[in-house]
Amino acid sequence: MNAHDRRTFPCDVGLKRAIESSSPEMQRAQISALREGALASAGLLVGIVPWGIVAGVAMVSAGLTQPQAVAMSVLVFAGTAQLAVLPLLIAKAPLWVMIATALVVNLRYVIYSAVLAPHFEHLPRRWRVLLSYVTVDGMFALFAGRYRPDDGNRYKHWYFLGGSLVMWCAWQLSSGIGIFAGAMIPLEWSLEFASTLALIALLIPLLFDRAVAWGALAAGGVALIAARLPLNLGLLAAIAVGVAVGLAVARLGPRKGEGRI
Repeated sequence: MNAHDRRTFPCDVGLKRAIESSSPEMQRAQISALREGALASAGLLVGIVPWGIVAGVAMVSAGLTQPQAVAMSVLVFAGTAQLAVLPLLIAKAPLWVMIATALVVNLRYVIYSAVLAPHFEHLPRRWRVLLSYVTVDGMFALFAGRYRPDDGNRYKHWYFLGGSLVMWCAWQLSSGIGIFAGAMIPLEWSLEFASTLALIALLIPLLFDRAVAWGALAAGGVALIAARLPLNLGLLAAIAVGVAVGLAVARLGPRKGEGRI
């Protein structure tokens, strides 16, 4: 394949442009944004570390071997979905039930993607694939509270990547602790309670956005009304309604920085 053929591929064109434009000033700006994101995410570790340990313990308790648990942690990288599916795995529920449960639990990422798309839609596909894989609740909250789609910041994806990589590494390490040393952790530490408090704390910075706020209100209302439904159907209904309301508000509401409530 000659040089002319290689230039026909969008990914190669993007890589070539990135290399050509990687001046020392640009590299410093990228590293600075990466560092800022990493430092900003450090405060989130108080929540993700106990949550990862709980997930690691739960995977082994569900009957997964240690290699299987590590593979699930790396491939899935979604603590809520993992903890929702593991009881179904123990109960030997049908595969389609486990898949449907994971999809419903992770429906919030549909709203996340709608919020993040205007920021990242100009990036090459490889960047968007990477950022979609490492997206987590806490980093989404930090990023969405800091940047706007029309702010003109050229390096904000490096900020997102820096924080997300810290979260990914922390999750894998903490999950590994739960997988390989979970039996040594005292029950008195109540890691589940600490994790729940940390996740609740993430809701506060997320509420800056009109779509997220209305989605949270709708989901909370449905969760209270349907709390007594069997098989946690109230929770699933709350998630579905919250996502639907959030998407509707995002589509029909004001744009370009007018989304505050």
